[in-house]
Amino acid sequence: MAIGRVLLGSLLLLSLQLGLGGNPSTPGAPVVEGTPSSEPAADTGTWKGSHPGARLRRAPAGPCQLRSLALPVVELGLGYASEETIIFRYCAGSCPRGARTQHSLTLAWLRSQGRAHGSPCCQPTRYADVAFLDDHHHWQWLPQLSAAACGCSG
Repeated sequence: MAIGRVLLGSLLLLSLQLGLGGNPSTPGAPVVEGTPSSEPAADTGTWKGSHPGARLRRAPAGPCQLRSLALPVVELGLGYASEETIIFRYCAGSCPRGARTQHSLTLAWLRSQGRAHGSPCCQPTRYADVAFLDDHHHWQWLPQLSAAACGCSG
């Protein structure tokens, strides 16, 4: 039990030293990571607070990019009982309608004719696994829980 907590604490400190964690003084506050993609975007919002019923507030416009939240495992909504906090990464922002691939060119053409709908969206292009210690002192491994990179699609 104590060894698992020490190991988890060491992993958390290592992730913070590597710049993988958010600001520990503001749990639940989003953190923008890395350099933005080349596409301009508007943020979809940030969580204000980390309690049930927290309200979403709009953030200033920004490019499609990777963001982070320090989130208690119980707030993942996946049914795990754990007092641990993980760094959940997600993609936020909007994308231009500029054509960059054959798919984008065709989709833009179909949209202009009213035969396709929607717009390009900011979404994960790679995922990362997340592990944590549950309340029964068992390691839980959640494959592809967190975004690792973002890009515009569509």
